[in-house]
Amino acid sequence: MKNLRIYITSILCVILFVSTTDGVVAEEQGFGPLDFMERRDKLAAQITEGVAIITNYSGMLARTRTDPEFLYLTGVQIPGAKLILIPKEIAAESDHPEFWKTTLYLPSKNPRGGVWDDMELYPGEEAEKETGIENTASLDMFSSHVARLGNITDTVYLSLGSNGMSLEQLPSNLEFANSIKKILPQVKIMNLSPILDDMRRKKSPKEIAVMKKAVEVTVEAFKEAARFAKPGVYEYEIEALIHYIFRRQGSQRAAFLIIASGPNSCILHHMKNDRLMEEGDLLKIDIGTVYGSMSTDLTRTIPVSGTFSPEQRKIYQIVLEASKKAISIVKPGVSLADVHKAAFEVIDAAGYGKYFIHGTSHTLNGGPHAKLTSMGLALTGTYGQYPMNRYYAQDNPLVPGSMFTIEPGIYIPEKNLGIRIEDDILVTETGYEILTEAAPREIGEIEKLMKENTVYIKQ
Repeated sequence: MKNLRIYITSILCVILFVSTTDGVVAEEQGFGPLDFMERRDKLAAQITEGVAIITNYSGMLARTRTDPEFLYLTGVQIPGAKLILIPKEIAAESDHPEFWKTTLYLPSKNPRGGVWDDMELYPGEEAEKETGIENTASLDMFSSHVARLGNITDTVYLSLGSNGMSLEQLPSNLEFANSIKKILPQVKIMNLSPILDDMRRKKSPKEIAVMKKAVEVTVEAFKEAARFAKPGVYEYEIEALIHYIFRRQGSQRAAFLIIASGPNSCILHHMKNDRLMEEGDLLKIDIGTVYGSMSTDLTRTIPVSGTFSPEQRKIYQIVLEASKKAISIVKPGVSLADVHKAAFEVIDAAGYGKYFIHGTSHTLNGGPHAKLTSMGLALTGTYGQYPMNRYYAQDNPLVPGSMFTIEPGIYIPEKNLGIRIEDDILVTETGYEILTEAAPREIGEIEKLMKENTVYIKQ
């Protein structure tokens, strides 16, 4: 067992430091230049009175993450890259329409590329071909190019978060937005995020197809984790195994990995993953992967010993019934507040309402976070000694193509008993599809799965 732990942990270290991308989402994973061009054109058609400026993350954060809005419009994952999107209507009204082109700003070619570091995109014809963006330029030119935008527009769209507001006095923490305002103090700043939220809410057939592949990878990783879990295994061994399967199956990375056993199962976002699992523990596995820029989110709770105890079985069945009830009402026009109410009523009727301490759902891969006129259910309660907003939910109506989670849970710290069941849901024209249905969740199915031999490792 010790050698197995060393082997799996070594795999994890390799995974964390291997780079496999040149900075563009791989077309073989479902998306290509034409897809991103279509998104930019759709956005441009909605902002014909202004110019959009958007930036990718930079610094340490950019080593493992790409700004989701920037990625959605460009497919580019280069840290610090920027985009100026100029609608054709605005360019056409200028004295020299050919001069005002949508431009992607990239770092200049680095002589270390291909020697010390991986090759990345740099300005030029190759980048324009790979991205489908008509013009590229060096990041060194970005500020001067922003300054001249005042010649063609008095409105600039920036990503300010999903608050739907147009802000003249920008918060100091919006560093990029403030830098643009300093260069163009005369322009009106409008928020791009609500427009992109609305665009991203309804998934295209291609996005749905890529998401289904991402879910396959996630389900495969969960199944192997369940086969491998047993007393005497560390949480980090499960973590390393899941990392391995994600990368082996072509995922870009893990979105997150919560491997929470025993008392940790009652911690909603336990991520230390450092505990030795013991007989009688529950193990909450909450995992997501990023595949072709689509992210998954799956939770299953399993018995470390392979069999649920009578009490664990009882609480698990309540959570499962809450999940089934919430899923059953999903259709266009229903809100996430409705979904949460359905789940909560089942758990509360069983006498465990005070142990359901979070919302039931969140959107997946973009979509509005909250309707401005209302916040749905927003009742406060307490969890132990802590006041907590336990029932927050959104009342945005779901539309065909919406993706979101349904994840009721019961957490009883005094018994080291935490159970969450989470599925990824797609809203269809007439109802729903459970994208993660292949991940066993019935008690008998889970116990049967845990008796299977592992596929990816030898024990």
